[in-house]
Amino acid sequence: MKATIQPSTLDDGPKPYNWIKVAQNFPAWPATQLRCVLCSERASAIAMCDGCQADLPWRERPWRKQFPGIETLEICFDFGYPIRQLLHRAKYGRDIAVARLLGELLAARFRSTRETPARSGSVALFPVPMARRRLLFRGYNQAVEIAEPVSRLFSIPLDVVSVYKRRGLTPQSRLDAADRQSNIRDAFVCRRVPQIDTAIVFDDVITTGATVQAMARSLRGAGVGTVQVWALAVVE
Repeated sequence: MKATIQPSTLDDGPKPYNWIKVAQNFPAWPATQLRCVLCSERASAIAMCDGCQADLPWRERPWRKQFPGIETLEICFDFGYPIRQLLHRAKYGRDIAVARLLGELLAARFRSTRETPARSGSVALFPVPMARRRLLFRGYNQAVEIAEPVSRLFSIPLDVVSVYKRRGLTPQSRLDAADRQSNIRDAFVCRRVPQIDTAIVFDDVITTGATVQAMARSLRGAGVGTVQVWALAVVE
């Protein structure tokens, strides 16, 4: 029987991602050596080599949209290859390691640029919550896992308790831009008043901005004075 090569989960169209490079490096992997999640080259601090990091769709310009109630908006990537594939792998493939890798990339980016997100006073990081049923089905919230390395690097506490998402909402991914706004408008509820000056809402991908606006509205309604948004990627 003729052997077949299974396609990579990170295929970009009909061509698999650098399988020759993967095969060439396979025999040389030490048992404890980190390897790049994209090309399988040896990696150092995180599971992505310097070459693949350089090729990522880093966001080089600020997002020009402004939303009421949100002071600043910081974004790390454009939602292109391979960030889209890695995020889908984290969300739908239940790959927590990839989610944390994305968080490490985002944290390193904010640390290395002069646009490091500003904050003052007491602050907390609020990953966008999932509905309880979807959270039980998936097993974890990818926004929390991506935000954890950022929280650790900047010593900002994660708050995954104060805000919850109402049940019975249609998933945003199934809706167009207009319907997303109305669907998510009152989706988030503060179950307790956060004792902070600044709330940083964290989302994995911003499309229309409806989700982060709804989060900001809920937090401001609970008495938070300043709301910022940090996001892994943006769709334009």
